[in-house]
Amino acid sequence: MSLHPRNSQLPYPARRLALKACVSSGALLYGFGFSASAWAQQPLAISTAINRAGRLRALSQRTVKAYAQLVLGVEPEQSQDVLTTAQRIVKTYLNELGRAGFSAETAGLLAVCQADADRLAGLVAGAPAASRLSEANKAADQMLASAERLTAAIESRTKGSARIVNIAGRQRMLSQRMAKSFMLAEAGVDAEAMRKQLDTARSEFVLALDSLEAAPVSTPAIKQGLAQVRLQWVVYDIGLNAREKLVARRNVATTSERILEVMDNLTGLYETALRELLGTVSYNEIRFAGLYPAS
Repeated sequence: MSLHPRNSQLPYPARRLALKACVSSGALLYGFGFSASAWAQQPLAISTAINRAGRLRALSQRTVKAYAQLVLGVEPEQSQDVLTTAQRIVKTYLNELGRAGFSAETAGLLAVCQADADRLAGLVAGAPAASRLSEANKAADQMLASAERLTAAIESRTKGSARIVNIAGRQRMLSQRMAKSFMLAEAGVDAEAMRKQLDTARSEFVLALDSLEAAPVSTPAIKQGLAQVRLQWVVYDIGLNAREKLVARRNVATTSERILEVMDNLTGLYETALRELLGTVSYNEIRFAGLYPAS
């Protein structure tokens, strides 16, 4: 097995150690449902794969949130940036996961998610139209469901040890689902159902945040990240409850992006902690910038 180019420059004893890490990590990922050939071509830590697949859930809801904001005229320039960025990141993550060498069953789930993402992209393309909001929402929820199945399939290979990454990652989706439901209700799209969906997502977010705070997997950075999420949740909750429509729409648009950012950072901390716990090594890992539009 060849080493990553960086490791080829190491002294001989260190090269042996790096090679041993490669072999061990490759065997571990193979046991998680990644093929040996794919490991040689495009290594991907299991926690990273869960994180990437989990982000697709949030991006499905974020896409429709941004589209609804454009229909409502809420911060149109920022909303267009959010929509464009979300669609670009969906493509990036699907391409990356497509190179991960999943088992046939998991690859099939990825293909379904790809098809759902393509359908959603088609519905939000072009000038925003209120007439497409309902259909776009249905497509987003289809993508959410397929991304959920994909994430669960990858997580199942870890026998529960990666659940913390999934829980943290799902909070990103809930942050966007609340905002999406709020904006659709404001636009008059299934208003009663959207308010119920918002209340459900709100309850799930709070319960999961409590669960993360009580979890044994922790570091000083994770504790600090959880404190930031808790603070942002207070601000976000106030925005969701605001009575003046224009102010509420603007506050939800901005605070939903902020809580997504801090929740994504926290999920990354859990991903790193889990990778160290499992002993996996991810060489040549690509870190993607641009999850959020420039402010």
